[in-house]
Amino acid sequence: MRSLIPVLLTCFFLLDIAAPVVVASNSNLSTPNASPPGAKDPNLAAEEIAAIRNVILGQLNAFKKDNAEKAFFYAAEKIQRIFRTPQIFLQMVRKSYQAVYNPRSFEFRKTQRIEGQIIQPLSVVGPSGVKETALYVMEKQADGIWKIGACIMANQPGTDT
Repeated sequence: MRSLIPVLLTCFFLLDIAAPVVVASNSNLSTPNASPPGAKDPNLAAEEIAAIRNVILGQLNAFKKDNAEKAFFYAAEKIQRIFRTPQIFLQMVRKSYQAVYNPRSFEFRKTQRIEGQIIQPLSVVGPSGVKETALYVMEKQADGIWKIGACIMANQPGTDT
């Protein structure tokens, strides 16, 4: 994963990730279907993109309700092994990922395939009002369900770190 981080950040700035697809505010996190209107990806069907976004929306809803078990459910097995319990996982998110734990607003960006990894960027305005991008590394499980394998926070281009 460490070798992938510089590649992701480079691609974030160089690829066309800037086109917003779905917009929501903290009061409207329960969007039942994150199907991208008119978005076509040569590598992923619209249904797959919608499934990926629904996983992220599910976790954001769990964070909003402070539901550690539900938020932990959306994390891939390797993340679950690292944090061991839903409570430890939620504590880490509260401390280190304020923008996704308590977003003022967010919008999905174009889903990307980078070096074989599926990346779902989410432009998010956190509680401090600072706009950031959460780069979700998605993993398809053996049963066909998508889970979150990592979330890498990056500032928007042109903003200070």
